[in-house]
Amino acid sequence: MLITPNLSSTSAYKRQLAKRFDRAASSYDAYAQFQLDVLNQLLLCLPDSPTHTVMDLGTGTGLALPSLMTKCTPNHCVALDLSPAMLAVSRARMSEDLPIHYVCADAETFPFTESAFDLIFSSLAIQWCLQPESLFRSLFAASRHDGRLVFSTLLMGSMPELSTAWLGVDGREHVHQYVSEEMLKKQLLDASWQIESLSVEQIEMWFDSPEAAVASLKKVGASLISTEKPQAISPSTWKAFLQQYEKQRQVKGIPLSYQVAFVVARKRVS
Repeated sequence: MLITPNLSSTSAYKRQLAKRFDRAASSYDAYAQFQLDVLNQLLLCLPDSPTHTVMDLGTGTGLALPSLMTKCTPNHCVALDLSPAMLAVSRARMSEDLPIHYVCADAETFPFTESAFDLIFSSLAIQWCLQPESLFRSLFAASRHDGRLVFSTLLMGSMPELSTAWLGVDGREHVHQYVSEEMLKKQLLDASWQIESLSVEQIEMWFDSPEAAVASLKKVGASLISTEKPQAISPSTWKAFLQQYEKQRQVKGIPLSYQVAFVVARKRVS
């Protein structure tokens, strides 16, 4: 079942983000090695006990759904994503007989039902939110007592190689601004979540060329910066960027590194 709310009320940034992910839907799985590595590690954080109601927030092409359905054996699962094209790939991946509802919506504006979920799962989606602290409050309300929020997200210090290269071109970083570990903890606690575990890992990816490193972002739709208006880059500027990035080559190749938070939080009501 596919539910498609009206996205007209969402921000221009989110509409542009949805278009980026729409364009990347057909190439996502082929280029999503980093995303898959993070997902597999996050899946290890799932509770062992059966979970009746589950939401996969930012499901993308549905890479997490097979494991969620097998390990959690839910009676009801909501797969939510901003991108209609991503959801189409996700639906094609899974059997129509499974109790999965596909919802195309902006998680920051979607009216979640209170006390609806035993588990909210999200891998590398929350960093795209403009007001994560507000989202955490909404997810807390949508969780049942003792419900869990299991997610991964990028933190400050991710992709410094791109920042360094752009600084060498025009003195600006041109990289999405991520929260610090301390701010993430504060946002969760302010939303009344009890943090059961929060670990941060640096994950390095290696590429044959700067072009390949950039393609690993563009081909999965992850190249939009929330604080900048999208604009065309001239060939000369792009060439200068690639030259600056090439200067960072190491023995293993061209690096692209991420700071990833893996979080398990729980809803406790006194």
